[in-house]
Amino acid sequence: MQFMRFAAVINQDASTMKGISRDRIAGCLRDGFAARDHSISTSFVAGREIKAALQAARDDEKTDAVIAGGGDGTISMAAGLMQGTGKALAVLPGGNMNLFARSLGIPLDLPAAVAALAAGRPMAADIAFANDRPFIHEFSLGLHPEVVELRDREAFGARLGKVVATMRSLWRVLLRPPRVRVWLDDGDGERAVAAAALAISNNPFGEGHLPYADRVDGGVLGVYIVHTLNPAELAAIAARMSTGGWMDTRDVEAFTATTLRLTRDGPIKAAIDGELARMPGSVTVRIAPGALTVIAPREEDAVRGQ
Repeated sequence: MQFMRFAAVINQDASTMKGISRDRIAGCLRDGFAARDHSISTSFVAGREIKAALQAARDDEKTDAVIAGGGDGTISMAAGLMQGTGKALAVLPGGNMNLFARSLGIPLDLPAAVAALAAGRPMAADIAFANDRPFIHEFSLGLHPEVVELRDREAFGARLGKVVATMRSLWRVLLRPPRVRVWLDDGDGERAVAAAALAISNNPFGEGHLPYADRVDGGVLGVYIVHTLNPAELAAIAARMSTGGWMDTRDVEAFTATTLRLTRDGPIKAAIDGELARMPGSVTVRIAPGALTVIAPREEDAVRGQ
């Protein structure tokens, strides 16, 4: 990759970033990108300030690419700000799950991630929208937003605390699962859906690993509807999430689409890239192929199925 000027914006409140010193992160970025003859500036900001910092980095005429350091919520925000600008987004994983980073094949270890990004190349990736809100991983109703809402009521510190809070909230929701009721139109006609969960992903989830897409440029949405409301069956599905086996169960309906319309009476509670969102009673979900430029690692540096 030819010389590029990078601006790194690190969410210092992201789960795994809390456990690494600023000096180590900044030094690793400086040395890694200098080794590939790039220039880089690094700033650390609190989560509440991340949007303004990302906007400033994006709008700086001296910047060719922005590195966003944090979890999927931070990366989702950065992608929404960067899409359509022509400037590249580089993802430095710093959250609990780092699902979009996994889709790109970026290593989760800090030095390996920096080395892979510094040697990487720009590529066109897809981004999805729920109405006008962008997302890079998943828009979901039912189980997931209920878990997020319960989790966020708890006080937790770094990564382990958030993981424990998430698991505790998950099992509470599984004991009394929600019932999602919406009208769904995928272009072949409208139908009623009543289910425990409905998830729409930016490109279909891959198999054999956590639920994330194996490619970021497939140009279609993955749609997953969990029909059972039985707590034991839902627990069995949840237990298979880490291996991808949940998609093979008879209780899960899966298909692809490019546009979906969801409607219901009253607002819709959703999770968008792991963040709780309140949506109006009509939501159009669509994919925008190639609208986001990202820095992707070379295949020899990529880590697949992690």
